[in-house]
Amino acid sequence: MRLVVLTVLGRALTSKDFGIVAAAVSVNVTVYGIRDVGIGSALVQRKQLEPSHLTTAFAVSVYLGIALSALLWFGAPLIGRFYGIPESVDVIRVLALVFFGLRSIATTSRMLCQRAMNFRLIAIVDATAFTIGSTVSIACALAGAGPWALVAGYLVEELISTTLYVGYSPPKLALAVDMARLRELLHFGIGQSVTQSTNVVATYGDNFVVGHALGATNLGYYSRAYDLIKFPSMVFDAIVGNVLFPAFSRLQDDRRNLATSFRRVAFVNALVLLPASAAIIVIAPEAIRLLMGAGWGDVVLPFRILAVTILLRTNLKLGGILAQAAGAVNAVAAAYAAYMVVVVGGALITIRWGIAGVAVSTAFAITSVSIHCCLLAMRVSDLSLPSFLRAHVPGAVIACCVILAAWPLAGELRASEAPFSFVLGAVVVAACVVSFALIAVGLRRGHGDFGWLAQELSKLRRRRTSR
Repeated sequence: MRLVVLTVLGRALTSKDFGIVAAAVSVNVTVYGIRDVGIGSALVQRKQLEPSHLTTAFAVSVYLGIALSALLWFGAPLIGRFYGIPESVDVIRVLALVFFGLRSIATTSRMLCQRAMNFRLIAIVDATAFTIGSTVSIACALAGAGPWALVAGYLVEELISTTLYVGYSPPKLALAVDMARLRELLHFGIGQSVTQSTNVVATYGDNFVVGHALGATNLGYYSRAYDLIKFPSMVFDAIVGNVLFPAFSRLQDDRRNLATSFRRVAFVNALVLLPASAAIIVIAPEAIRLLMGAGWGDVVLPFRILAVTILLRTNLKLGGILAQAAGAVNAVAAAYAAYMVVVVGGALITIRWGIAGVAVSTAFAITSVSIHCCLLAMRVSDLSLPSFLRAHVPGAVIACCVILAAWPLAGELRASEAPFSFVLGAVVVAACVVSFALIAVGLRRGHGDFGWLAQELSKLRRRRTSR
């Protein structure tokens, strides 16, 4: 759905429209990282919960939501002047009410669903809210609403999501704060909040620099490239990560199972994402034209640069989730703080080379923090570095084979002036054939992690057959 929506909106809106909203979203999401000082995640990770934990978590979320909404409402003019994008002021104010006024009410309800591992409900709520919100955005964009089409979609999505979560798991509406329970939740929550905040600043810090130095149009180009590349890690974090965090939390005292799970998830990530990254780098010009339209050629180079980091971003999420579940929340917070400094500092240095320069420094920052978080996860799970690296070898070999097959094919087709859609289709087919063929060989031989994967696929087939 996200790719479909992006394809439609990329043709209905301009890069400046995206830039205006990107400026507002980057500010709101950065502040949103401290919406509940990590208490929501503490509700998931904590072994035992009392009713007073829940009332305290709800009260703190509401109070902080009100305070942060007011902060952004009155600070919006200053932020607009910083960016040099005065059109973003009203957007910042409206989104502040959306992000804090609505989300703070539903935080406790959503976290209790995650703690209970009720992912069927989470999937239904999130998919329903996003689909309806995106439909509203598309309708408003086609009607000429400009950047407000995106704002309308955010508003509808959050309103539906909040209503459904609160309706399924109504929070206790008492606004009293039990200080003893608050301290217990903050023991984990403060580190988690620091991680959330610094991660968001790192994620959007380069947007701050690009928007301030290069304006709304270039920010629109850069933010589109970045959003496309972070899509796999966002999906991993929103879907797989939400499952892994409570699952790893239950295993936090079983290092052997943590290590095995960490290696296997890393193996599957590499098997899927490394060949996919290789194909994306090859077909970047055609992919951008298909998704965004003919007027987005400036996105191609930063898109290719950032494509190198797709697996690294996902491993960053994986390592951080496992380390936090095992209790190393402060170490993860320190890693993300360093990440934030490198992203913003690198962007300030490389902005002189435009959005491509910022893409290079951001890629370096992602690489650094990914290695850091994976090392933390290896430490808390006792997984050895050689074992972790071997899990990536099959994916790396397949990615090299994809490049060897797809790059010359794409070059020949472009030289013959074949339609861009034909180039895109031919390269995707070639990459899939190479990848699936090599994976099939690995599954048939059944050595190492391929043996485990073959067993899991066999179990899945048997379950489907029995149904």
